[in-house]
Amino acid sequence: MLDSSIIQVLLVVGFPYIIKAVRSFFAKTPPPSPLQRLNNKQNPTRQQQPHNKWNQFMYLLLSAATVFHLAQLTFYNQPNVFKTLSLPADCPNFILHQSWKERSATDPTFLTKFPDSLREQFKAMESRLVYIVYGQDAFINCDHCSERNDYLMYLFPSALASYAGMAILLGMATTQTSHLNRQRTWGSAGLVVLALLEYSVLHSSSEVSNLSTLVKQEKFFVGARGAYAVRHGSLALMAMTLMGLIYRSSRSTGPRGEVEILNDLCQAQEAMIQRHRALQLARVASLRDPLLRKQFVEYWKRREVEHGLLLADTEYKEARDLALSRIDVETLTQEANQYIEAVIQAGERVANDTTTTDVSSSGASTNGEGLTKLGQEMAP
Repeated sequence: MLDSSIIQVLLVVGFPYIIKAVRSFFAKTPPPSPLQRLNNKQNPTRQQQPHNKWNQFMYLLLSAATVFHLAQLTFYNQPNVFKTLSLPADCPNFILHQSWKERSATDPTFLTKFPDSLREQFKAMESRLVYIVYGQDAFINCDHCSERNDYLMYLFPSALASYAGMAILLGMATTQTSHLNRQRTWGSAGLVVLALLEYSVLHSSSEVSNLSTLVKQEKFFVGARGAYAVRHGSLALMAMTLMGLIYRSSRSTGPRGEVEILNDLCQAQEAMIQRHRALQLARVASLRDPLLRKQFVEYWKRREVEHGLLLADTEYKEARDLALSRIDVETLTQEANQYIEAVIQAGERVANDTTTTDVSSSGASTNGEGLTKLGQEMAP
C-alpha cells in the first residue's frame, strides 16, 4: 500500500516533529516560580470555567462532522455489481451474463442501479480492473476518461472538498484559543499525511496490471473503496480529537498562568528571531548575485540622497526641533526608574509572602506536634 517514495516523504516530514517530541519528553520540568507557588497555596481548588458560546458552536460543528464521516464510512457502500452478484471480478463472461440476466429478472431495481451497458463493457478485463479500482461512479459518469490518470483526476475534487472542509474546521477550532496554535500545525501536517496515504492506496491499486492479481490481493483498503474508508475514518478521528483538545483547553480557570504567558512570549520572540535570520539569509543570498548586489547598492545610495535632502530642508529641521523640545527626557527617566523600583519591590514582596507562608505552615505543624506530646504526658 505504501511504496518507498511515500515512506521517504513521511519520514522527512515527520522526523523533526519526532525529535522535538522526544526532546520535550525527556526535558526537565522547570521549578515553579514564587508567584506560582503563592497562587497555588492561596487557590488550592480551581473551578471549571463554563464553556463559552464559541466552544459550544465548535462542539456542534465538530460533532456534525464526526457523525457525517462516520455515517459515510458505515452506511454508504459504493455500488459493486460483482459483490451484488456474489461473483469474483475475474469470473468468465458467460457466468457473469447468466447471473446478470437471472438477477435482473428477479430484481426490477437491478438494472436501475447497474445499467445493462456495463455488461457489454465487462467483456474486457481491463474495464473490470478500472471498475474495481476507481469505482462505479467514475467508471460510468466520467465520459472524458480514457486513461487511469483521468479517473484519478475525476476523484480528486471530492477528496479535496473533504480535506478543505476539515482544514476550515481546524482553523476555526484553533483560532480563538492561543494554546492550540501548535495543534493547528500538527493538524495541517496530519491532513497532508492523510492525503498522501489516500493517494498511496489509489496509486498502489492502479499499478496492478492484472485483474487476477488484484482479486487475490483484494482487501478492505483497495482502490477507491479503500481510499474512501481511509479518508472518512481519519477525518472522523481528527474531528473527535479536536473536540477533546477544545475540552482540555477550556478546563483551566481564571487568568492565564505566569508560565503560559512566558511560553507564548518566548514563542513570539523566537518567531521574530527566526524571521530576522531568514531576512538576513535572504539578504546575503541576494548580495552574492552581481545584478542584485548592484541594485542593492543603488537603492541605498538613492535612499541616502533622499535622506540628505530631507535633513537639509529647513521646515523639517524646525518641525524636528519643535518635537524634540516637547519631550521631557528627565521626566521620562524618572518615571522609568520608579517603574523599575515598583517591579523590584513587588518581586521582593511576593518572595517574602511565600517565605512567610512556608514558615507559618511549618510553625503550625510544630505547635501541633508539641501540643500532642503535652497531651500524651498529662494523660493518666
